[in-house]
Formats: sequence, structure tokens, C-alpha cells
Amino acid sequence: MRSVSLVLLMIVVVLGGMGVWLQGPLPLDIEATWQLQRLIDPRSAWIEWLSLTAGWPMIVASTLLAGLFAASLERLPGAAALIIGVGIAMATERLARLAFYVPRPSADIVEVASASASSGLPSTFAIFHGAACGGLILLTWGTRGREAMAVRLGAAVLLLAGCIGRVAAGAHWTSQVLASAALGALAAILAARLVGVRR
Repeated sequence: MRSVSLVLLMIVVVLGGMGVWLQGPLPLDIEATWQLQRLIDPRSAWIEWLSLTAGWPMIVASTLLAGLFAASLERLPGAAALIIGVGIAMATERLARLAFYVPRPSADIVEVASASASSGLPSTFAIFHGAACGGLILLTWGTRGREAMAVRLGAAVLLLAGCIGRVAAGAHWTSQVLASAALGALAAILAARLVGVRR
């Protein structure tokens, strides 16, 4: 788990740091968005629906639902670890938004489904689901049962689909989504350590 944590930390530091420094898209960000927008309609209803799961007040329901899955896998410690991880991730997201501003994709460069003046880094969706889905993946790591496999696969698909959708919608650059999801996953690992869940 230490090697995974180091890789996630490197993603956060390198991609996040470059994003703050350059104040714009990183190399390949624009090309990645163009390619996704050729395959996915930026205004697809499923993107909007998934985005709502990380917006208020749905974020509370999403956390509780993920907590229920965590409790079924690792009882109370699992649920506590997941909820604490989400709390750490969202507190970090608030602090990051106070500390710096990084522009979102511009409609002059790529198609933007819904313009927003808020910072593109971190991505609220990616950091929340990085913590929630990352927490569920962490709790099921190495477990073979059907329930654990279904939860692990469902969490991975939700995280991947949602992050791809946010980039396709022109809400964030790929680098912003990757750095945010990695930061959320680090919060999940930290919470698991604090609670004493050793998956």
C-alpha cells in the first residue's frame, strides 16, 4: 500500500503543481478533451446525472450509500474509515480552493457544456469519488467474495465513468481530474490508517 500511496502522491504533486504553476492546460490535456468529445456528447444526460452525485445535497446521500457498502464489508470500522476519508477529502478541497485558483477549460478551446467561474483544481467530483470509490476499492482489496468483487468493480466503473464524463463535458482538464481523484484516494488511505482498517 505504501507504493500505491507514493504513486498517488506523485500524481498530486506533479499534475497539481504543474496546473497551479502553468494556470492552464498541461501537455495533452486539450488533445484528450478533443478525443473524448468526438466520442461522447458533452451535454449527455448521464454526465449531468453522475455530476449531481458529488453536488450538494446529493453528496450526503452518496456518502451514506457508500458507507452502507463499507459497513457490509468491514462493519463499523469500514464505514467510519470511508466517511472520515470523504470528510478529509472535502476539507482538503475547501482549503485548496482558498489557497489557489486554476482556470477551467475555456469555450474558446473546447466545447463546454456548462460554464463555471470556480476553480478547475481540485475537481469536486473527482476528489469526492476518489475518496468514496477509492475507499470502497481499498476495503475490498484482496477479497474474493461476490459482494466484494461487485462493490470493487462498481466503484471503479463509477469513478472512471464520472471522471471521463467531467472531461468530456469540458468541466475540467484531464490533469485536474487525475490530480483530484488521486488526492481523494490518498484521503481514503489516510482514513483507513487512522481507523485501523488494514486491507
